[in-house]
Amino acid sequence: MLDNQEIIATAEAVLNNRYGGQQQLTDPEELSGTGATTVLRLRVANNPVFPHRSVVVKYSPESNDEVDDAAFLREVVAYQFTTSLSEDVRPGPVLLGYDIERRTLILSDVGNGETFADLLDQSDDEARVRLLRNLGTSLGKMHAGTAGAETSFNILLARMLRSIDGAREIQIQREAMLENRIEEGVDIIRQMGIDVPADVAAVAQTVQVRMLHGGSRAFTPFDLSPDNIIFAERAQFLDYEWAGFRDVVADIAGVIAGFPQYISARPISEHETAVFVEAWVAEVGDVWPSVLNHDTLQARITAALIGWAFFSASLLEYVRGVEDAAGDGEAPEDEAEARVIRRDVAGTFDALARYAATGTEPTYAVTADFARRVAEQLV
Repeated sequence: MLDNQEIIATAEAVLNNRYGGQQQLTDPEELSGTGATTVLRLRVANNPVFPHRSVVVKYSPESNDEVDDAAFLREVVAYQFTTSLSEDVRPGPVLLGYDIERRTLILSDVGNGETFADLLDQSDDEARVRLLRNLGTSLGKMHAGTAGAETSFNILLARMLRSIDGAREIQIQREAMLENRIEEGVDIIRQMGIDVPADVAAVAQTVQVRMLHGGSRAFTPFDLSPDNIIFAERAQFLDYEWAGFRDVVADIAGVIAGFPQYISARPISEHETAVFVEAWVAEVGDVWPSVLNHDTLQARITAALIGWAFFSASLLEYVRGVEDAAGDGEAPEDEAEARVIRRDVAGTFDALARYAATGTEPTYAVTADFARRVAEQLV
């Protein structure tokens, strides 16, 4: 594992090799990173061959889990792809360089904007509506601007994976993990003694494939989280460890669900949902005309919400293990985390219940009642 000075030296070497000259990176400022990841903002000494005055360096050390470690390669490829996009479409920072062996990324600095998480928590009703309209527009521009470009992404990914023994198989394994989690979630809800209506189970089975392989496909970080969205002049999406081409409606449902796997203080309201979806549709309607049909869009978002609800429910396997350990007289440190996960999963099912209740077909009422029962049992 590298210390900060070694991370800085690695970044300088990468920039020297790519841009020439002798880059000097100083004044490290540690930014938040997930797990063992180190993220540093660094000032760049004046250099005529390098136009950036500051950069962000992300170091992701190897763990004992090859599936987790494979996220670094996915992120490099995602940044390679997004860097090739025009500025008005590009969803996040520019990739300035990387070192595969030392697991280091050098990115442009998007500035000191506030996170979407903080802004949502701190804003009044009117400001929240503006934020969600902005987010809908930003997601729509990213989706519309990258639709049809999947071949380019796949070429970059294949080129990267060819150079590393076994990397392709691990990436396939990661995709299968995502796909299987919806089915796991259905099983867990049934094990809780809650009947899953046939219509809901059928949608879950269909959406399990559609979320990752559906026809309305564009680039997405997929694991959207409000603390990885920065507002600095415009929305900037960070953290591409699960990035790829997915069904775009999964992103929209993820926001409506209150960002699964992220605990927010306040759920997205019905009015905020309407504004957010309207802004997104305005950007992507020409690319996917089917979203202009209200009934079609309602059905697709509800299906994606069902997918996210069961996807999140798969985490309850961990919660059950923690609760069993506590029942045996142990006092594991994980109990607090388990409570947070239960609350998060309950929030996702509650969002599904609220959105499905706005539908007019009888199946929506069945879905809403089921989701409400799950949420109540989890709280």
